[in-house]
Amino acid sequence: MVFLSPLLCAIAMPQHGMAADAEVSPARAAGGMASEFRNQIFSPAATPLELPLKVPVPEDKAIIQKAEQLFAGNPTLALLLVEKGRIVYENYRSPATNSRPLFSWSMSKSIVAYTLGQMICHGPNVDLDRPAASISSELSGSVHGEATLRQLLMMSSGAPDALHSGEHIAAAPGCQPGVNCDGWQMMRAQRMTGLEYLRQYAARGKTAGGAALASGSWFSYSALDTLALANVADAMGGFLPAFEKHIWSRIGAESKGYWLIDRDNRAIAQAGISATGRDWARLAMFTLRLLAADDQCTKNFMQAATSVQIPNRSKRVGAHFPGYGYQTWILDSRGRKSYWWVGFGGQRVGIDPVSEKIIVLSSYRESYMADVYKLFEDWQRQ
Repeated sequence: MVFLSPLLCAIAMPQHGMAADAEVSPARAAGGMASEFRNQIFSPAATPLELPLKVPVPEDKAIIQKAEQLFAGNPTLALLLVEKGRIVYENYRSPATNSRPLFSWSMSKSIVAYTLGQMICHGPNVDLDRPAASISSELSGSVHGEATLRQLLMMSSGAPDALHSGEHIAAAPGCQPGVNCDGWQMMRAQRMTGLEYLRQYAARGKTAGGAALASGSWFSYSALDTLALANVADAMGGFLPAFEKHIWSRIGAESKGYWLIDRDNRAIAQAGISATGRDWARLAMFTLRLLAADDQCTKNFMQAATSVQIPNRSKRVGAHFPGYGYQTWILDSRGRKSYWWVGFGGQRVGIDPVSEKIIVLSSYRESYMADVYKLFEDWQRQ
């Protein structure tokens, strides 16, 4: 297929969230984040989990046609539909291919939550209603340290509202647009560590009336809540080793995985994973295994993570989603539940835990996400 759009070198920065016209660099979305910046690299499995093609049945043909129309008519880089471990539809547009790692942007946030859940369920018994600073002293004296793990998971720490897409520092001294204007970009450029970022925004936010914002009282999408969770995981033995042990090494990956790191060699937790389209599908399939685990701790954590824990009242970010679980967006379309990993610029993974239908999308523009949700909802109802 011919890719007609010019390369977009700067990341758009709409105020208060993912605007419909938010764009990212196609080259960085399709491999560049794994090659241009510092990453922790994770090995593929010795024996990858097979993802066979599904032989289409009559009811598949309509959804395949809709998927093809969506792919052809929009700035889509990769689109996969997977049902019960079998590929129903798969397509790529240059520079994306089935072997190039697709970057996540904020889809990483959901994986952070599941990694911490696995650390808790397979390590020391940690109460989610315990203040984060009681585990990580690096968070002491901050709003993130005063918040409980559950409040951080729910994006309700009480921190100041982020300027755009969950990030702060949109106009730092010496800021170069598209390079290092927000906290994530400054971490990626090795100009700021995650801990330095957290400490710059240690104060509690304010309500519209000027009162201190109580932890747990309000959903406010923030990269800092995710960074605080990864900081806790580091205090419990290390986030990146735990991700590799509890998640990556168990999905049956066919290719290398990547996670952006800051100059302290810690994960850029809020937006950092790169994986092939099929390995994103394997990550999604693995969460279904966690939901069905015999281990009651894992099952309980994942059921909470993938169901509404707090309403999304402001709708300044994630306007399509009425609620939020643990670092995970939740939809309920006419009784058909799904949970979603959402990344800036049109990165999406949607999962129906009942039908085990999964959509994986990589894009370079947000403009058609309502059509993506509609495609998935139509498929759910089949």
